[in-house]
Amino acid sequence: HPRPRPSNADVVELAESVSIGAGGGFPVGINTTAVDHFTADDSQKSRPPFPIVLWRFTRPHTIIGSAIAIPSIFLLAAPTYSSFFTWTSFASLLYAAFPSLLMNLYITGLNQITDVEIDKINKPELPIAKGDLKVSTACVVVLVALAISLAMSVMHPIFSTSGLQIALWGSALLGTLYSLPPFRMKRHPLLAAFCIVAVRGTIINAGFYSHAASSAFGGGVSGVLNCLMHDPKCTLSSIFFGVFGLVIALMKDVPDAHGDRIFNIRSFTVRMGQKRVFGAMKNLLTALFGAFGGALIKWATMAPAASVVARRSLVGLGCLAAGWSVNSSARGVDAEDSGEVYDYYMHLWKLFYMSYLALPFAK
Repeated sequence: HPRPRPSNADVVELAESVSIGAGGGFPVGINTTAVDHFTADDSQKSRPPFPIVLWRFTRPHTIIGSAIAIPSIFLLAAPTYSSFFTWTSFASLLYAAFPSLLMNLYITGLNQITDVEIDKINKPELPIAKGDLKVSTACVVVLVALAISLAMSVMHPIFSTSGLQIALWGSALLGTLYSLPPFRMKRHPLLAAFCIVAVRGTIINAGFYSHAASSAFGGGVSGVLNCLMHDPKCTLSSIFFGVFGLVIALMKDVPDAHGDRIFNIRSFTVRMGQKRVFGAMKNLLTALFGAFGGALIKWATMAPAASVVARRSLVGLGCLAAGWSVNSSARGVDAEDSGEVYDYYMHLWKLFYMSYLALPFAK
């Protein structure tokens, strides 16, 4: 009869009972292959299923942000709220959303692939750094995501608009330059800041706004530059989210200072110190919310309809409340404590989501 398979606990007990000497190593004649075999089995059993690993690989808080942003930008671009609720609008929205989420996966995934050693220090819970995802598998995932995203930007006769192409190709280009050697723009704080403001401000907001205006609502101002120059809704939303994106990106670097310093990533945090960057970004975001909140309340007084007055006033008050939240949540946060700063950073992402949810009601 075959012997019953020993449990892992039996193997550990056997190892402990025969270990000798100061080093606690195995004596001559003891086969350690069994221990390695059972350890490998444990590693395989503890590895999460691939869909869960893939979800973690997408950096969920960023992909959720993109999923909220695009419908909000469509609603902002709609001439009326009722014009948003059409089959053409929904089809255009879905055609833009799917490749944009794939592009988000490409950019965040590429950053993880090129930052494995840094992430083992700064973010050891990420799939590649933790060993849950092979680099080769990650490369396949990001390349497939990139290929499908870019293909969708040019393959449809109606929905492949110039705005969508600028949003996707521009994001791909800057995302690649940001992470991939030999460019590695993230090593240079001003170039990194330019990438972030360009993607979060001009490319995403103006690109999808232009796409919505031309493919879903068929008229008015179209073209990214035309939208930026002649449509105040597009211009102001691009400025707001460009600055907000910069705050989030630089705040992200604050808890990462240790690993960035070791690997010579000369971020603003490494150059200026964690406390100064934390304080500056907190103040910048507070000022942003305060300025837009005050402007919306003043703009509300000039609105002809009571419903518009109410909407703008509520969004303006919401901005002021968000500015208060930025400050109050920062009290007691130690800028040199990575855990505390990361929790605060995720609070800013919640405000980012809420800002996009409120965006359509500010017009």
